[in-house]
Amino acid sequence: MLEKSQYIQAGIVAKPHGISGETAVRLSPEIDLKETQPTFIFIEIDNGLVPFRVSGLRYKSDDVILVKLPLLASEEKIRKVMDFRVYLDPQDVASPGADFSNLNSFNEFEVIDATAGSIGHISGIQDISANPLFIIEGPQGEVLIPVAEDFIVNIDDDNQIIEMNIPEGLLGLNSPD
Repeated sequence: MLEKSQYIQAGIVAKPHGISGETAVRLSPEIDLKETQPTFIFIEIDNGLVPFRVSGLRYKSDDVILVKLPLLASEEKIRKVMDFRVYLDPQDVASPGADFSNLNSFNEFEVIDATAGSIGHISGIQDISANPLFIIEGPQGEVLIPVAEDFIVNIDDDNQIIEMNIPEGLLGLNSPD
């Protein structure tokens, strides 16, 4: 089984495009594929990465690519994986590294709050215009925390840990109560 931590979350399957079997993939802002042509993309299905061979790729806009995937050639098949996360091999992405220019590089990092302790692991980034959020999967379920450098106390790249000082009440916003 492919380990998600070895790949970079690049975006999501947006929708089918046109009649020639292309799939529109909405890229995260920090992903740049203009210098590369990936052989495979990986779609997260049932919490595992499934490789799909890329037979063609072109940019539709700065944040949308159109890919031809022989195993997802019909509109019906593409619709079944709409909104699923897309991952890439780090070698296919320009300038990977755990920093704020590539937020997806923090995927699988553990988030530890100074007060609450371990919150969980980062499973992705929700890109909201000028206010991206860490999507954290933990014991309380999915938690959304703003990616704000003011909240981050320390980043330990070697152990994949982000220590944060999350403002009081912010974690409570995520609870169902």
